[in-house]
Amino acid sequence: MGALYQGQANRTQRAESQFGGGLNNGTAPFEIGDNESAEEYGFDTDQLPALTVRKGRTSYGSSGGAATLLLTNFARQQMVRAVGGTLQYDAGAGSWTNIGSYTAAEWDATNFNDKLYLVNGTDKIKWDGSTASAIGGSPPAGAKFITNDNVRLWLAEGDTIYFSKFQDGDNWTAAEDSGSVQYYTPNGGYITALREFYGDKWVWKRDSMAVIKGTSYFNFALVSVSNDIGCVSGKTVVEVGDTLFWLGEHDVYAHQGGKPSPVGEKVRGWLNKINWNAIDKACAFTDGLKYYLCIPTGGSSEPDVRLVYDPRVNIWREANTNENYRRGWQFAGKVYAGDAAGQVWTVNNGETDNGGSITWGLTTGVFDEGYPEAEKQYKELHLQGVFPTGSSVSVEYSTDQGATWRTISYSGPPASTAAANRNFIIPLDTLPLTNYAQFRIYGSGRVTILQMQRYFKVCRVQR
Repeated sequence: MGALYQGQANRTQRAESQFGGGLNNGTAPFEIGDNESAEEYGFDTDQLPALTVRKGRTSYGSSGGAATLLLTNFARQQMVRAVGGTLQYDAGAGSWTNIGSYTAAEWDATNFNDKLYLVNGTDKIKWDGSTASAIGGSPPAGAKFITNDNVRLWLAEGDTIYFSKFQDGDNWTAAEDSGSVQYYTPNGGYITALREFYGDKWVWKRDSMAVIKGTSYFNFALVSVSNDIGCVSGKTVVEVGDTLFWLGEHDVYAHQGGKPSPVGEKVRGWLNKINWNAIDKACAFTDGLKYYLCIPTGGSSEPDVRLVYDPRVNIWREANTNENYRRGWQFAGKVYAGDAAGQVWTVNNGETDNGGSITWGLTTGVFDEGYPEAEKQYKELHLQGVFPTGSSVSVEYSTDQGATWRTISYSGPPASTAAANRNFIIPLDTLPLTNYAQFRIYGSGRVTILQMQRYFKVCRVQR
């Protein structure tokens, strides 16, 4: 009997992972890259290629006591929110002050001519920072979406887009200076989102999208872009730099004009678990660099998974779970999010989650070390990173592709900040001979993991 190969047998070998490739649950764990994770939570893309636990969050003001149905800004002066049927503005430092009582419905809003215009399918109002009043000039009664192109307001009701008189958001009946465009599609359905982008008005249904071209009432024309790509929730449409992102029925899309590009394949595992009965609650926001997408999954009736996509490096991470964010907004250099209970949070802020330790976890792909037919004898893991005082790190292994996990005992993070930057040696003497190995690392605190090395021997294959 001879060996199938002999050069590497019984020699200790080394393999390294950096995890800078982000989350990839759209591919089988056997096939993902060594720098990708099969599962994770609690991370962002700061300090790439290192794996960095996300920043924390802090409550901002008191809860509104009902679901957040709007979070936006009036000019550069105030934040405005809707919680249930109450519209409020921030008088400063989270002092939420009532504007008025309206229908408890999802709102859309846009700033135009020194006022904030807001619609929710029933109510149509404008806010000047101190007084709310009805939008004048007979706007469409059931307008649900609103945008502007600096010269006109645009409203969407049903499958029709309406435009106001030139520079007058309170005149919707002016002869030869206002009007409407119907968005007919083969499958029918109502408009789900409306946004201005690069001077054009982009409009979506659930399974299609179009753009309104033109510069004046006499040459506005609707041009179909796709009868397959649509938007399932207008709250997921977010402009990040020079790109528009949103969630469609089949993917997450990036758009810079022309045909949208799908970018969600690496998080296909989560997209396949979306609870479509609650998709109207999905939302997204930006910090100016990244796209944060909050989706309801499984049996959850609220957005329970927050993903982050960084277009600078084309990777996804999973930022957190069970936050139930309904709206997010960037204002005055900070990021805010409002949840299903009406609480607003400052996001990406601080070292803790409102005083509590941030939890995180990561599952590697399945390693066969290039020799799937051979058993491996794993010796130890080495883990380098920054582990602040009070943080915790645990490691588990699986030899059956994640069906069973066993904890590895080792000396954890240091008790003093002086030793926060270090190399952990994690013995694998309890890991049996195996063809495949997978590791799970989890803990608490804002740690940064730089690299992980696996030391192992490949056993001789007999024939």
